[in-house]
Amino acid sequence: ETEIWRIENFQPVPLPKSEYGKFYMGIHISSCRQHKAKELLIFMIYTFWIGKDTSQDEAGTAAIKAVELDAALGGRAVQHREIQGHESDNFLSYFKPCIIPLERGVASGLRKPEEEEFETRLYVCRGKRVVRLKQVPFARSSLNHDDVFILDTHNKIYQFNGANSNIQERAKALEVV
Repeated sequence: ETEIWRIENFQPVPLPKSEYGKFYMGIHISSCRQHKAKELLIFMIYTFWIGKDTSQDEAGTAAIKAVELDAALGGRAVQHREIQGHESDNFLSYFKPCIIPLERGVASGLRKPEEEEFETRLYVCRGKRVVRLKQVPFARSSLNHDDVFILDTHNKIYQFNGANSNIQERAKALEVV
C-alpha cells in the first residue's frame, strides 16, 4: 500500500488517492511502500520527490520528517530521493500511467500559496515504456513534429500528435488523457 503526503506549513498532509501522481514542483512529496510478510512489517520504503522549485524550508521539513519516520519504524525504513525530471523507472512505476508535474503550490510555512486560478497547461509527453510529462510554455513555438503533446484547458484535455511522433508515445499519451 502506498501513502503520499505533501509538506504544507511544515506539516505532512496526506493526499487523497485521486491526487496520487500529481506532483507540485515546489513541494516535497513523501511516499511510503510497506513490505510485509504474513502481517509482520519487515521494512518500509519512503521516497522524497524533490520538485524543481522546492524551497529550503520544504526540504528541511522533509528531512526532519524522514528522521521522525525512521525512528518511529525502529530504523527499518529505507530512504530514496527522487529529483524532478530524473526520476527512476521504479519510482515512476508506482504512478500509472505517469506523474503529472504541476506548477501551483501550497503554503509552506514561509510562503503563501498562489491564487487557485486555473492556467491552461501544455505538456510534452515522452517515453515508450515509462511516460514522462514535462510542462512547456503554452505557445505555438513549443510544438514540434516529433513529439506528442497534451493540452489541459481545465474543461477539456486534448492530445496533439506530431506528424513524426512515435506510435508508442501516442498510445501512452492516450492513457494520460
